[in-house]
Amino acid sequence: MKLALLTRPVLRLALIFSIVLASIGCARSPDDSYSSISLTGDFATPFQVLTDNFVRRQKPVVYVHPQGALDHKPTALFVPLRMVQQISNAVTFSDMLSRQIWQVWLSLGIFQTLEYAPFAGPFDRERALAIARQKGAEVLVGGYINHYMDGGAGGESSISLAIEVYDVKTGNMIWSISEGGLMEKEKKHDFYLFTITERNPADPSGLIARSLAWDMGKIVLKWVNPYADAKSSTWNKITGNQAF
Repeated sequence: MKLALLTRPVLRLALIFSIVLASIGCARSPDDSYSSISLTGDFATPFQVLTDNFVRRQKPVVYVHPQGALDHKPTALFVPLRMVQQISNAVTFSDMLSRQIWQVWLSLGIFQTLEYAPFAGPFDRERALAIARQKGAEVLVGGYINHYMDGGAGGESSISLAIEVYDVKTGNMIWSISEGGLMEKEKKHDFYLFTITERNPADPSGLIARSLAWDMGKIVLKWVNPYADAKSSTWNKITGNQAF
C-alpha cells in the first residue's frame, strides 16, 4: 500500500507526458522546418507546454507529369514566380519568396545545376524560355503565387503556389503542380492538468512557402531519381492518383 502511494506521482507524470505527446504528435505534419517543445510546471500548478505551430497543407495536385523517369539530372534555370494577387511591391515580394523556394529545391538536389535568374522574373513562359536557351539550360522552372496572406506571428497566414517545369528545347510543359498551405494563429489548449500553447515563427509565410516547395520538390525529384524516397516504392505511387 505504501509503495502504491509513492509511485502514484510518477504514474501521474507519465500519464501527462503520454497525453501531451499524443496530442502534439497527432496534429503535426511533416515538413522541412525545425520544431521544439518545452515543458514547465509542477504538481501544484498545471504543466505549461509550449510547442511550435506547424503548416497545415493540402496534398500536392499534379496536373501534368512526364511518362517516366530520366536517366540523368538535367541542368535547370529557376525564374521568380509571378504574383497573381494584387499587392504592393509584387515584383520584390515575388523575388524574396521565390528565393526561398529555389533554396529548398537546391537542398533536395533535384537538378545537376539550378541557377536562379532574378532578372528574368516575374515568370513569363516565352521570355523565360528564351533566357533559358541563351544560358544553355535543359529545363526551365517557374510558376505562380496564386494566393498570399500574411498574418504575422499572431495571425493566420496562407499561401497557394503553382510550379511549372518546361523542356527548354521543345518548350513543352513537363510538370504542373499546385499546393496550398496555411498556418493558423496562435492557439492555447487548456486541459485539467496541463496547457498547450502553439507559437508561430517570426516569418510564417516563409515557412509555408518552404514547406510547399519541399512537398512539390520531392515529387519532381522522383523524376530524376525514382529511388529518392524510400517510403514510395513505385513511380505510380507518386503520380498515379493525382495526375490527369
